[in-house]
Amino acid sequence: MPATVILGAQWGDEGKGKLVDRLAEQASWVARFQGGNNAGHTVVIGDNVLKFHLLPSGITRKECNLVLGDGMVVDPWVLNNELEGWKQSTGEDPRGDRLFVSERAHIILPYHRYMDSLDSKIGTTGRGIGPTYADKINRIGLRFGDLSEIIDDAEWTAATVLRIK
Repeated sequence: MPATVILGAQWGDEGKGKLVDRLAEQASWVARFQGGNNAGHTVVIGDNVLKFHLLPSGITRKECNLVLGDGMVVDPWVLNNELEGWKQSTGEDPRGDRLFVSERAHIILPYHRYMDSLDSKIGTTGRGIGPTYADKINRIGLRFGDLSEIIDDAEWTAATVLRIK
């Protein structure tokens, strides 16, 4: 099965989103394998302008499945806001249908954003991405799979655990 892979070789702002959006017309899956909600891409639907930082560009193609993979660090509040904006603009909620979040993706928590704000030396976006990756590397981070065990909600688990058959 052939695959098209788009990788950024710069620092995250090379126009990958536009290219993915074009190529997604022929794709059944669009996956983000790493990163967080720092750089983003803009989607225009009629008069609505939506800015996404987590949702893959393939969201505009209803036949395209969306994956937030193992290497992602996901801020659930940002993800929910993006999903709500998408739902308001299109009437579609891809959760539990075509959006899959890996159970191994790490969760950005409020304290990660706070920790990020304390270090101004490197000029981060302040979104907690670096501290979340540090927790991942130190094996102390919270993953989506950890929450599914705590929440014990079948609908939530179905919407957030990667299932590729």
